[in-house]
Amino acid sequence: MAKSPSSADPSRLDIEARVLEYGLEQPTLGQFSVAQALQAQGLKVSASTVRNIWKRHGLETSYLRLLAKSKGMNGGDKTELNPDEQSHLKRERRNRKLAAKAKGQDEAVSALRREEVLLAAARIFADKGYAETSLREVAAATGMQPASLYYHFASKEDLFATVHHLGISRVNQALDATALQHDDPWRRLEEACATALKFQLNPSDLAVVVRVDPGIRYPARLQRRIDADRASYEDRFRRLIDELPLHRKADRTLLRLTLLGALNWTRVWYRPSGPLSAEDIGRQLIRIVFGYGFQRAP
Repeated sequence: MAKSPSSADPSRLDIEARVLEYGLEQPTLGQFSVAQALQAQGLKVSASTVRNIWKRHGLETSYLRLLAKSKGMNGGDKTELNPDEQSHLKRERRNRKLAAKAKGQDEAVSALRREEVLLAAARIFADKGYAETSLREVAAATGMQPASLYYHFASKEDLFATVHHLGISRVNQALDATALQHDDPWRRLEEACATALKFQLNPSDLAVVVRVDPGIRYPARLQRRIDADRASYEDRFRRLIDELPLHRKADRTLLRLTLLGALNWTRVWYRPSGPLSAEDIGRQLIRIVFGYGFQRAP
């Protein structure tokens, strides 16, 4: 007849009690760290054993162990969490809220977290610029450990490039939607300029990040990614201008570069309190750049 665990090996219950005790003493440590710490104290226990004990008592995650410590396990005394444990619990609660938000939606928790990081990064990049922003600041703004950012982004360069691409994608989508609304090629270009300026002159963080500043040069690899984004934006104006019925002597490339330069420079002198809206200025620029001289076809 097999003996009960208590009579066959009394130390087994002692090990279980110590695993539970240590798990509440150091609730943020994982099973491997706890097993190593207990082994150093002379207890023969593996990481899988620690994990199984925690699961039997509903303590398999750091979140559950932190709750048990703060509320008292099995009616025991409550223990006040130290600042690091409070911060860890706050992050875990945040992650659980994100998980609840993702439930029933197509997005996974990682996608929601990624979006949150991108928007926080856009805010900091817009405020401090690329050079002065650190991943530690972005992590702090989202309640993450700095190392956790590397799950989503390989480097600060990768993070900035992704934020920049998100901003360019937003304005490109708006330009495409605008173009579909108009049949007349002149009206299409006019409204595209209005749409572009509405985005560029918006004080949003993404708009600030994607603004063209010729005085700033980024690391070579990052600059190539930014240039590719800008090319996708400029290509839309190339197609719009190619569709115009212009005079045969009109230089479409020069007109495109002049127009884009005028759009980009508007943010330097634009004042929201002025008599014209961003959209009105965009429409006026078309009439100035194309409305005089020989550009229009007779």
